[in-house]
Amino acid sequence: MFCVECGREGALIGSLCVECYSKRHPVASLPDHVDLTLCAHCSSMQTAHGWEDIGSVREAAEAAIEASMMLEKGASISDISVRLVESDERNIHASVSVVATMDGRTFERELRTMVRLKRGSCTECSKQQGNYYEAILQVRGQGRELPREVEREMRDMVTSRVAAMRKSSREVFLSRIESVKGGLDFYFSTIGAARTVARELQDRLCAEFKESSSLWGRKGGKEVSRMTFLVRLLGFSRGDVAEHGGREYYIRGLSRGVVHAVDIATGEERAIKTGESEKWRLLLERAQIPKAVVLVDSEREIQVLDPETNSPLELRKPGSFSRKGEQIRLVKTKRGAYVLSDSW
Repeated sequence: MFCVECGREGALIGSLCVECYSKRHPVASLPDHVDLTLCAHCSSMQTAHGWEDIGSVREAAEAAIEASMMLEKGASISDISVRLVESDERNIHASVSVVATMDGRTFERELRTMVRLKRGSCTECSKQQGNYYEAILQVRGQGRELPREVEREMRDMVTSRVAAMRKSSREVFLSRIESVKGGLDFYFSTIGAARTVARELQDRLCAEFKESSSLWGRKGGKEVSRMTFLVRLLGFSRGDVAEHGGREYYIRGLSRGVVHAVDIATGEERAIKTGESEKWRLLLERAQIPKAVVLVDSEREIQVLDPETNSPLELRKPGSFSRKGEQIRLVKTKRGAYVLSDSW
């Protein structure tokens, strides 16, 4: 068997030897230019499959070049190396080294193209810029206003959770956050994300949960609704002191419909379900609890300097009491004065 082009005997591809075939057939080639559309607001790139998060412009350019590579039937790329040189802010020269295989043989190619950068707006950023939302998460307190510390905590909790969800779905984002009378409104891009976050807040904070829907419009001949999720907080948070059933408690934590509390008089720990008939009443917020200097510390009692009167107070230690410094938290209620253990 010999090559019809050069007459060389040996292995052939069709009727040509490998060298002649390589001259006549590119095996792998690139167009003169490759258009790359990037979102002007995020790191996404427009592909045949829609908008995808790529990363850097370099990574996007390399991905666009590989997507534009033309191969002969039966050929595949075994290795590719891309060298990029920026011509100006909209054009990048690309030198591409390609190793392709076909019919068990290897072909090396040096290709060139120009990557042309264009700016657009991806679907999700267009929605975000237009304040698009499908659901509202309303976070409310028991009173007329949500305490600033609680409001800040709610903002941090919701925004960090949405940021985590967005890593796996570009459709998830917050259009806006509004401070309203009694709390906060979070505008979610998807109903599913809003419901997930609302349920998580309900479980984590022992909150009341409600949901409702309203007709928004029609899409594709079908009615489209917007959802509203209400999460109403108990009116106190971890670290506060509250009254329940005639007893006063330090709130150690909140989880899944249960308040984890410590009786400030005895040190007894209790897990109290929020559905119990007695209502909770906030006595002192965490930030309002003063500290008192310890004067004398004995086995069962402790003497502190009252920060209000500058006079000594002799108090009984609650169960499991411990302290770490020269000051201890002091709580004064209608029933008396109590010290809080640093272990709570």
